[in-house]
Amino acid sequence: MKKIIVFSGTTEGRQLSDMLTAEEIRHTVCVASEYGRDVMRRNPFAEIQVGRMNADEMIDFFKEQELAQEDIVVDATHPFATQVTANIKEAADFLGVSLLRIIREEDRELPDDAVKYSDINDCARAINETEGNILLTTGSKELSQYCRVASKETLDRTYVRVLPSVDSIKICESENIESDHILAMQGPFSKELNEALIAEYDIKHLITKESGVAGGFLEKKAAAVSAGIKLHVIERPYSEDGVSVESAFMLITGKKAMDNPDKTPASIFLIGIGMGTAASMTQEAKEAIQQSEAIFGADRLIKSLSCSKKYPMYLSRDIIPVLEKENIHSASIVFSGDTSFYSGSKKMLEALKEWRSELDIQVIPGISSFSYLSAILGESYEDACLFSLHGKNTEKDYRILADKVLYNRKAFVLLSGAEDVSVAAKRLLDLGVSGRIVVGLNLSYENERIIDLSLEEAASFDEKGIATAFIENMNPLRRPLIPVKRDSDFIRDKVPMTKECVRHESIIRLGLREGDVFYDIGGGTGSVAIEAASLSLSLQVYTLEMKREAVELIKKNIKESDAPNVTVLEGNAAELLGDMQRPDCVFIGGSGGKLQEIVDILHTKGEGIRYVINAVSLETIEEVREIIKKYEPDDEETVMISVSCVEKIGSYHMLQGQNPIWITSFTI
Repeated sequence: MKKIIVFSGTTEGRQLSDMLTAEEIRHTVCVASEYGRDVMRRNPFAEIQVGRMNADEMIDFFKEQELAQEDIVVDATHPFATQVTANIKEAADFLGVSLLRIIREEDRELPDDAVKYSDINDCARAINETEGNILLTTGSKELSQYCRVASKETLDRTYVRVLPSVDSIKICESENIESDHILAMQGPFSKELNEALIAEYDIKHLITKESGVAGGFLEKKAAAVSAGIKLHVIERPYSEDGVSVESAFMLITGKKAMDNPDKTPASIFLIGIGMGTAASMTQEAKEAIQQSEAIFGADRLIKSLSCSKKYPMYLSRDIIPVLEKENIHSASIVFSGDTSFYSGSKKMLEALKEWRSELDIQVIPGISSFSYLSAILGESYEDACLFSLHGKNTEKDYRILADKVLYNRKAFVLLSGAEDVSVAAKRLLDLGVSGRIVVGLNLSYENERIIDLSLEEAASFDEKGIATAFIENMNPLRRPLIPVKRDSDFIRDKVPMTKECVRHESIIRLGLREGDVFYDIGGGTGSVAIEAASLSLSLQVYTLEMKREAVELIKKNIKESDAPNVTVLEGNAAELLGDMQRPDCVFIGGSGGKLQEIVDILHTKGEGIRYVINAVSLETIEEVREIIKKYEPDDEETVMISVSCVEKIGSYHMLQGQNPIWITSFTI
């Protein structure tokens, strides 16, 4: 079967790749950057090659692919990428490989007052003589040229729309573009979105390339006309011959494009509709729903909405097959509350973009339950902590909520149901919190109720309904800057324990960060794992211990310390570690004589793991030195700590020495 290589980075390249994939035709797609790869649909029939190539490198690449004359190279690069097109042609001609050039449909009609330029330099010189804010939509590649010609006054009123890639942002920063003048966004852009940006930034001049229909030129032109602003157009470098995406597909497969219809919806709205009733929806949300052929969402949210096609579903795995099968060209997917706070819209957006990267998706925010409840209560939430138990009311989540309330006077909380009220209240009472809970039940509905309860009353709350809560702590604590646990905080029995001075120093050297996965090997009493876990509930902490007596003691200490983010695993560490995820940090206080084996196993999970090892015996110290010699870390540090505590014996205060401890830390 003939080989196909598509040089992409454009809508046309992605469309052709999707069409080939639909026919299960294997092909290679070449893109210049990581961002170009990220916006491609993942599929088993397309191999993605990332990196810019000159003509010689393309020739070498074609040779590596063992291209023959019957194979096909497709140039679907941007019409302004003239050098890339020249390189592709040179490489294809050198090897005698068939070359197809995909060209964009042009739009020759311009507004009467539009101005055309041969290049960005001419445009920049002309724009210097104008007044009013400028929206530059030519991308990051021409930005440096524009900045060299444009005056300081012109740059101060220029807003730059670029792709949200690292390379694009770096170019903006190198040209000293102010951060509030950088609009990092992924297209395609609808006429309405262009109009919104023009209005938001009071734009008077829009600069664009003559990029064709697929490049969003029509939408930019229409928005400029609608807003009554000046359109400045950079002409294509030259006219060229080529074929459409559909023709390229037919030449490759022998099939007409109509045999492979594109069922991609023209537009999808992800809409936050507030608390759930039509009355709490924004006008923008109502208008979007009116434009839609179909509505998707939880049954309670869509039942009061008017549309000929309504689907009571809210998961992407259910919605996408319906969009494909029913050939729906415009749809609204609705979510309760606001799209920006613990909303399913985030995952939905990711799933839809992975399914069809060229989709026109608009996210429309809604009135949040927090905003609604705070308005009723006359309370601001600018100085409150915000939290959600909705759909994730586990023991750990209740513990996180309690921690937030403990150190804040005000908290607004989304609840999975009214039953969360009593559970949360009991946890707060156990912590000695003095305060109240105001429950907003069935907000915006006819049976809406606002119920003000003391914590004692809330502990026996048993009503049902959709609930949001405001929690007020009358005497919030001040969070300690350096939270530490004392040895007396742990149950010890006869199990060895890392003493607090050594424990504190060891944890400091771990360099823990929020969200880290941390392994405590040789848990003992669990003191290291539990103290580390108390620093942040975002940590995932696992303590490994092989002695049953110690395991049971660790469980008691976890319960006593209320540490839901600590998991104790019983068994030989060398055997347990094989199936565990890669950690960020590891503390080894006991290894059962298998220190080298444990480190070797962990190293197979990836580089960059931070280790802190405690050693008491000379044999362990020697084993640590062998590990250092083997892996040669460049940040190895070793300290020896000797601690003596003063104890009163009779009428005297005597020093009671503890064994000296060697603490070695390194990253490998």
